[in-house]
Amino acid sequence: AELSAPFKIPQENLIFEPNGKNTAPSIGIAARMIYLRDLSARICVLPCDHLIRSQANFVGMLGKALDLCEDSLFIFGIPPYRPATGYGYIKVTGKPKGKNVFRVEKFLEKPDLKTAEKFLKDKKYFWNSGIFAGSAVCFMQEINAHLPSLYKKLFEIKKNEDISRVWGQIKPISFDYGVLEKSKKLLMFKADNLGWSDLGSWQAWDELLDKDKEANVFKGDVINIDSKNTTVLAKNHLIATIGLDSLIIVDTPDALLITKKDRSEEVKKVVDILKANKRQEHYLHRTVKRPWGSYTLLDLGVGFKIKLVEVKPKHSLSLQYHKKRSEHWVVVEGKAKIVKGKNSYCVSSNESTFIPASCVHRLTNVGESALKIVEVQTGNYLEEDDIVRLKDDFGRGKV
Repeated sequence: AELSAPFKIPQENLIFEPNGKNTAPSIGIAARMIYLRDLSARICVLPCDHLIRSQANFVGMLGKALDLCEDSLFIFGIPPYRPATGYGYIKVTGKPKGKNVFRVEKFLEKPDLKTAEKFLKDKKYFWNSGIFAGSAVCFMQEINAHLPSLYKKLFEIKKNEDISRVWGQIKPISFDYGVLEKSKKLLMFKADNLGWSDLGSWQAWDELLDKDKEANVFKGDVINIDSKNTTVLAKNHLIATIGLDSLIIVDTPDALLITKKDRSEEVKKVVDILKANKRQEHYLHRTVKRPWGSYTLLDLGVGFKIKLVEVKPKHSLSLQYHKKRSEHWVVVEGKAKIVKGKNSYCVSSNESTFIPASCVHRLTNVGESALKIVEVQTGNYLEEDDIVRLKDDFGRGKV
């Protein structure tokens, strides 16, 4: 809700997934809620990580697609301009059904480089943009036809409050696989001249950046000697490069990535390895957002963990306690109200307090600006699940 505030989206128009179940359940629930409000409504589904430079062209094409989609679903196909291996492809039949409108012959998974080069030469192949549109009625009809078990659960939803009850009974599946690849009502709209980019890889991001005369991009504290076609994003450290070619280097608080440009999409394999090895880096970042603010991990070692905790004005952490760790708090900016056991007191900048293990406590920012504290945790177990919430302003559970 906080992220949507700048866009002034009414709260009743926001639907939050209790947990990820791929795209068909989330699209289905959105379609169901729109269907309940307006049977004549049109729906457009757009990924959140795409760039469309020519918004006027996109709005014009979308308007045409929405005018034509009474009994069809339309997917936007992007004419490829390079042999991309990170995109899915759409193959259309030979003859157009109308201006820029084609019947879909089949979908193809992300190809290897040799196959992608063949697709580039054949005008029947398009990148699958993941953008599609249709009428609310057609969305529900196609879900019913191809995912009847999902449709049955969607039919139980009458209002937003029903979603959490039904969600646990819904199986994960993608909308592409569950509906689009089986639909007889699917057409493709040739979406040309959009300036479209799927920002799903570092190479895609790199294509948008302004280059120097050697095709380099250097952001942050970088010293370069004789490198070319190399991009370095240095956020945390001085990075020196010597004689590099066609590399992308990204330095973040969580990890350092060094990859060849044409293999940057394989970063997903790194994530798979992190998951397989049960490394926390795939889900836990140095800076973690919370409803009350955020915390940033500064350092950790055997028996200790150090964080910078930032609390938004007039916000409170939950009333809580920890079974296995103690905490030392030093206020570096702002004014904090501390609940510690049965006592309550304020702590200002350059003052500190100590919270022993098993002590019920709460931290509140009573000021008009951000509260910043350095938190030093000590104990033999310092994981985030060592928390018992007794009261919470954001409806979070005990753990």
